[in-house]
Amino acid sequence: MPQSNSQQSIDVAYCGVHTAFQCALAAQELGLLRTFCGSLFDAPGKWGGLASRFLGPEKLRNRRLDGLKPEHLSEYPWPWVQDSLRRRFGGKGESMAMFEAFDAHCARQLSRNPPSLFVGTERCDLLTLQTAKRLSVRTIHDCPQLHPVSLELLMQQASDACNIAWLGFPDGEAMKLRKLAEFDLADRLMVYSEVQERSFLQQGFSPRRLFQNPLWVDLDFWHPVPPQPNADVKHPLRLLFVGELSMRKGLPFLFQALKLLDAPVHLTLAGLPTGQVPIPEKIGQARVTATGPVTKHRLREFYSNHDLLVLPSVADAFGWVAVEAMACGIPVLLTDNCGAPVPDPTWRVPALDSRAIAARLQHYLDEPSRLADDASLARPCASQFTPARFRDQIKPVYRELLN
Repeated sequence: MPQSNSQQSIDVAYCGVHTAFQCALAAQELGLLRTFCGSLFDAPGKWGGLASRFLGPEKLRNRRLDGLKPEHLSEYPWPWVQDSLRRRFGGKGESMAMFEAFDAHCARQLSRNPPSLFVGTERCDLLTLQTAKRLSVRTIHDCPQLHPVSLELLMQQASDACNIAWLGFPDGEAMKLRKLAEFDLADRLMVYSEVQERSFLQQGFSPRRLFQNPLWVDLDFWHPVPPQPNADVKHPLRLLFVGELSMRKGLPFLFQALKLLDAPVHLTLAGLPTGQVPIPEKIGQARVTATGPVTKHRLREFYSNHDLLVLPSVADAFGWVAVEAMACGIPVLLTDNCGAPVPDPTWRVPALDSRAIAARLQHYLDEPSRLADDASLARPCASQFTPARFRDQIKPVYRELLN
């Protein structure tokens, strides 16, 4: 492992693509980053850099971050490669074996040369947190989801409300128990929103162990694009949903809202089908188009060519697509179980409430000029949530734990 010139040092590890890159850059800006261990990095002299040359830089866009020094980056790609091959030949979802193998590698590295502070992420740091505790290394645990017990309670409420059987998450009980063990071991837990923090408080966690740090949006990439040429100025209300087509994202409540609304709107669903919710082509007068997953470049065009993003989440720790949509200049309709920020509380409706969704859509149908008024608030709201803000809010936690 690279050695830090400081007596204090921070190691960051995660096998996937999430907040860990920004956590590592924040440590580097403090002069404390020793090692950032991940699966692949698109950087000179790394396996990810070689892959980028063959696959094209856009394929590994999320595997790089300008400013991170290559000498701090440590790749361990084999669990990820093995799991990618498994999925290519018919396997579903990310396997626990991948997380366990990556975690075991990080635990070995930490045991040989412990840092002052370790920053890990849910699902892939259980052994590393156990090793850190044994060696008196302070720890931060990044929590991308609501507390799993609170989440399951919400999903059961949603199941009862929409009369669709809830069969549980595909992760299964073993992954849930792994997450709970990780929570117990970490010194501090990073959450992204009030709704996510509340889910941990409901399960008896001390507020002192939790700290909120909202996520960010890449304003250079997510921005309004010019409308398509020859676009018809007169069109029905164009609604966009982005995310997995699942009950957790609240699709049954959106479909029921469109049935209650019974207006000639057009809903585009951009996301991976899960089989949990049947996808109709029409709901009353509403037309529904399911595109499947789309590239980021196409999604940016989708945002700019729709009037409103609707994210009727049963449970979302943050809801990244909401800030992306606002950065692209369109307003959003969220539930109060979605953690993404909004410029006005009227942009939220109660979760599991189809009538409230329908009423908010009717609000825009009654006076279409309100869409333009709200659109003017969207990008300024999103612009407050930058990567630099995220890094600046985690640095005091680093200093607190190191001191």
